[in-house]
Amino acid sequence: MPKTKVLLARLGQHLYALPIASVVEVLPDLPMEPIPNCPEFVRGVIFVRGHLIPVLSAASRLGLATRQRSAEPNIVCVRTGQRLVGLEFDEALDLIDYSVAEVLPAQEIGAPDGLFTGMFEHEGRFVRLLDPDRLASSDINDAWMHAVP
Repeated sequence: MPKTKVLLARLGQHLYALPIASVVEVLPDLPMEPIPNCPEFVRGVIFVRGHLIPVLSAASRLGLATRQRSAEPNIVCVRTGQRLVGLEFDEALDLIDYSVAEVLPAQEIGAPDGLFTGMFEHEGRFVRLLDPDRLASSDINDAWMHAVP
């Protein structure tokens, strides 16, 4: 059965996976420039190797905004279309393989079509498979994508 590689990341006690094909790099917590008048899930922008990269709080984006922010989060840079977007997680853990046949699709769980596509089990824990394009989608609030040139 074919395997797919993902980056495993943690938010609190929960595990999330991002398709490795979308991941450009994992960065440590960097100084951020806040952007006024943006949604609460937009943490700010960072400047890395000549690129301004908007950084989104994965926790806020997933509706976990009330939880405590990690003292030293990781920024997972993903490519969505032509743009690099940083997603802030508590910790980027490891690269793992999973079988597509092992995924319980989000629709079968009763979850709306949205930020995650399904769940699978890894070493006795549930992992939520995220859709990076939807996480960074401008259709949620188009203003933040245009706040950064």
